[in-house]
Amino acid sequence: MDTQAADKRDGWKLKEMVAFIGSTLLLVGTWSFSFMWIAAATEGWLVPWDCVCAPLRPPLGTWERAVNDFFEALPGAILPSVVVILVSTSIFVARITRRTANMVLLPLAFAATNIAFFLADAFLVSLAHQLLDLWLPQPRPPIDVGYHRTWPAISVTTVLVIILFVVQSVIGKPKSQHL
Repeated sequence: MDTQAADKRDGWKLKEMVAFIGSTLLLVGTWSFSFMWIAAATEGWLVPWDCVCAPLRPPLGTWERAVNDFFEALPGAILPSVVVILVSTSIFVARITRRTANMVLLPLAFAATNIAFFLADAFLVSLAHQLLDLWLPQPRPPIDVGYHRTWPAISVTTVLVIILFVVQSVIGKPKSQHL
């Protein structure tokens, strides 16, 4: 009888391990997508003059040109992505090392928060762009680029990243330690 119970336990541990590995692979996939998503956002929003000829860029020495030039090349081009992934990974590692109640669901919960972030960011940034067109005076010049066009998207994504980190830091904590 004890051998049957041990066999069932070993079978369950194998199932748990396979589920943990599968959900961890999903989490790594969402982190990879996050890296690309934020790198693309960095290119689009923090480098608004990347496709504009030099005479139409802000003059050298201005803050706009300095920010644009920093994020146009490495390391600035990937810095926001690296920071977001490192913070999320650190939160995950902190939760895993504390042996949360359900180790199998933890990577799945982190992956779900990453997916929720993508969906919310895509929706809210497109909404912010539409609202921005209503706020800016009409008509606008033919080359209308700059931070006056990208600040809503930067703000929305920054707030969503902060919310992502707060939610991920709460996931897996014992109930007595929740906010």
